[in-house]
Amino acid sequence: MDFKVWRSTSDDVIQALPYHVAEWVAEFGSLTEKLGHYVDKVRLDLLKEATEQPIKTESDLLNLKEELSQVREVVLYGPTKPWIYARTIVPLSDGNLILDLGKTPLGSILFTSSELRRRSLEVMQLSKEHRLYQKAKTYMDEKADATPLWARRSLWANEDESKKLLLLEVFLPDSPLYQ
Repeated sequence: MDFKVWRSTSDDVIQALPYHVAEWVAEFGSLTEKLGHYVDKVRLDLLKEATEQPIKTESDLLNLKEELSQVREVVLYGPTKPWIYARTIVPLSDGNLILDLGKTPLGSILFTSSELRRRSLEVMQLSKEHRLYQKAKTYMDEKADATPLWARRSLWANEDESKKLLLLEVFLPDSPLYQ
C-alpha cells in the first residue's frame, strides 16, 4: 500500500502498516499521555500562536473559503530530544479554542471536551519534499534528514460540525515510534 498520500485509518490501512507504526499513528487517545509513559514529563515548546491564512489543503479539510484561522505550532520533547512536531488550525469563527494555550497540551481541550470528537484520522509517510517534513526538519539531526517521517492528521468537530479543528502531527526520528 502506498503511504506517500494521506490514507484514512480503515482496518485495511492499519493492517498494512508495520505494527510499531500502527500503534502510534492509529492511537485514538491522547498522544501526549502516551508519550508520558516514556518520560516523567513531556516538555512542550510553543513555536507559534498566531492568526493567519492556512494553506489550501488545511482550508479544504476545514471547508474554509478565504477565512483566517488560529494556528498553533508546538514541539513535544522526550528526555532530551524532540519527538513530535504538531500544527493545529482552528477557524476564527470557532472562537478562541486554542489561543493562549501556551505550554498547555492540546489534549487538555480535546480529551476533556464533551463537545469535540475526532471525525477522521489519516496517516502518511512524508518524503523530504513534503511541506510538513520541511517544517519538522528544523528539529531533526542532519544525519536523519533523508529519513521518511510518519505523520497523522485528525479532524475534530462538534455534533453539527459548526466548530472544527485540524491537528497535524509529525513523528520525529527520535520519537518512540522508530525505536
